[in-house]
Amino acid sequence: MARQNMSAYVALAFILALTGCAAQPALSDRDAAALAQLDAVAGPTSGVDADAITDTECWLPSEHMLEEGVDSDTMWRVLCRVHYKTPTSERYQDTTCIGDFAAEPMLDHCYRWTHYDFAQVFEDHPGVGAS
Repeated sequence: MARQNMSAYVALAFILALTGCAAQPALSDRDAAALAQLDAVAGPTSGVDADAITDTECWLPSEHMLEEGVDSDTMWRVLCRVHYKTPTSERYQDTTCIGDFAAEPMLDHCYRWTHYDFAQVFEDHPGVGAS
């Protein structure tokens, strides 16, 4: 009986550990504000019907600051994945979005992302829920 209880505790600890790994990170105020704007902008400006969107997830803006070729320490570029439904299936569209923490609004447009060889893909970094 004690052996069964021990197995149950080990299984529970494993499940809790996995759940903790999948938890969304604590967001700074500026990341939360950027994600709120990304939620509103990423899908509709990249060609996805706003009424069909079910969820949007993006890379964390503060972890993807633009460093090369810009004279700014507040600009960022992220990929977002916009999930949406069609009459026959659930789909997603990846978008690339460039914003600036110092601007208001931080961004006004995102673009459909097309993967090219050696370019980053959404799965390269963790996604954070924007909605």
